Amino acid sequence: MNFLINASNLHIGGAVQVATSAISELAKMSSEAAQIHILASTEVDQNLSSIYAQLNGLASYRVHNSSGISTLWKDAPSLFNGYDAVLTVFGPLYTRRPPARSVVGFAQPWILYPDNEIASQMHWSARARHRLKYWLQSRFFAQADLLVVELEHVRQGLVRQGLVLPENIRVVHNTLSALYSDPAVWKTADIPSAQADLRLGFLGRNYAHKNTAIFPAVHATLKGLYGMDVRFYVTFTDDEWAACSEEFQACAVNVGPLSVAQCPAFYQALDGVVFPSLLECFSATPLEAMAMERPLFASNRPFIRDVCELHAHYFDPLDPRSIADCVAGYFRSVQPRRQALAAAREHALTFSSATERARQYLACLYEAAGASPPVKLIKHV
Repeated sequence: MNFLINASNLHIGGAVQVATSAISELAKMSSEAAQIHILASTEVDQNLSSIYAQLNGLASYRVHNSSGISTLWKDAPSLFNGYDAVLTVFGPLYTRRPPARSVVGFAQPWILYPDNEIASQMHWSARARHRLKYWLQSRFFAQADLLVVELEHVRQGLVRQGLVLPENIRVVHNTLSALYSDPAVWKTADIPSAQADLRLGFLGRNYAHKNTAIFPAVHATLKGLYGMDVRFYVTFTDDEWAACSEEFQACAVNVGPLSVAQCPAFYQALDGVVFPSLLECFSATPLEAMAMERPLFASNRPFIRDVCELHAHYFDPLDPRSIADCVAGYFRSVQPRRQALAAAREHALTFSSATERARQYLACLYEAAGASPPVKLIKHV
């Protein structure tokens, strides 16, 4: 068979980490790697280099950058042709004529949940533009032969929205990168010091649905009610940081974007991780925090509970007092923590695995191509 893994459109956030992990794992499959071709964005390529991924056994490897809907007129029509099946790690795949057999990863919660809290706060014109944007994306997602999702709630949402038939959806759990079990490939990160009682971190981009704008109110509540001086460590781009309010910058420290291999060093520098997101399909951040044995304070939402179960400390993400109470209650408690953190790490490491995810991706490619996958792949699906 002749398969293409398309990660040319991934430039930011957790999607880059997923693609990096999947390509690294596929390259280790000696008998299958020779039939796998890779299109990697510059960012994915840099992350593969940072973890010293061995890519020599792949059929081909090429760095190519695609960006949004401009792919329709900037990419050559033949870019995705000539393969038995193409996996776009996360779509949509913007092409006038999709590959003969196309597998596309879906992780767009705005399509699943159009009437969310962020949308309700928008001006009607901005909300209309959002709806048009995500309606257009949904049309391109609908062109895929198979959609791959990361959790069951996403599959249910796609069916509820009538975007795809249930039989054309495959659930492949997201997971930790294998590097979290291999400290040898971890890289240092420049974490600025700050005078504070606690260093709480958030790893990710500053999208509105991530709800990081609530941090100043949480900071004030922790200080006023509990006498706790907290600094929030974030990983924003320069533009995102510059757009933050003075109030936000006063209670936060920006580390800047990190490579995949630098993320463990970020978590190690923290006392805890705060994840106040309002809207996700899946985020690896909670699993990463648990794997690094850092207490996780997170939104009481299904996309967190379905992954973390009893191993996170939950709050109402719309209420600064709820977040402050959650954080203060943990750090002021005399309950032993070591055993609970170790149990959380074990849960994170066994939720799924990078190797298992790569096997299931490959099985989806065989299925889309109308071929029977090797037995060693079938038994893992």
